[in-house]
Amino acid sequence: MKTFRWIARGSGAPLGRWTRLPSGRASGVTAYQGCGQTAPGEAVGVAVRRNPAEVLHDNEIVIMMVRPSMWYVAAISLRMTAILLLAALLIDRTGLAGRFLDERSLWSVAGILVAVRWVYALINWLSQLYLLTNHRIVVLRGATKVEIFQVGLCRITEARLMSTPLQRLLGTGNIGFATGGDILPQSVWLWVANAPRVHQQILQALSKR
Repeated sequence: MKTFRWIARGSGAPLGRWTRLPSGRASGVTAYQGCGQTAPGEAVGVAVRRNPAEVLHDNEIVIMMVRPSMWYVAAISLRMTAILLLAALLIDRTGLAGRFLDERSLWSVAGILVAVRWVYALINWLSQLYLLTNHRIVVLRGATKVEIFQVGLCRITEARLMSTPLQRLLGTGNIGFATGGDILPQSVWLWVANAPRVHQQILQALSKR
């Protein structure tokens, strides 16, 4: 199992980056470094994704735990679905498949590929979890290789609501977290349901940090 650690840097430099840990049984993650606090190491693996409480530290309280909206599955699947169906249509109309595939087999293959893409998107959705605690934000992701992004609330300078017109129509949105003097968000919660309400809860937590 490959794991990652979020390493905080000093001021004037990027606050962190994903770093691959050496492989082995005893791997850990440290939290909110550079915030004047030291956290004990934690196990990282499938168990963390199944039981988010295992990533918590002493006296840490979960304020909110959310997953992306189910619209996320469609959002990351529609482009590939359209490409596959258009490719199948082009092959069917031009006869490029020749004697290797008849029309029925061609569309069966296209249907299988589309189904595989949607199943993969569903697994991707199931593997993502967003946590807001009284000390930090945590993002868990990865179906086979679990990754953890975490940063202390004291490092977050802005929580930005970023919604497209389509997302607003569907009642979802993205929430980006900027640290230090960074213009681009260091982390983004994608396709969050009831994004304005979630954003307000995050702002309240940041005001109490």
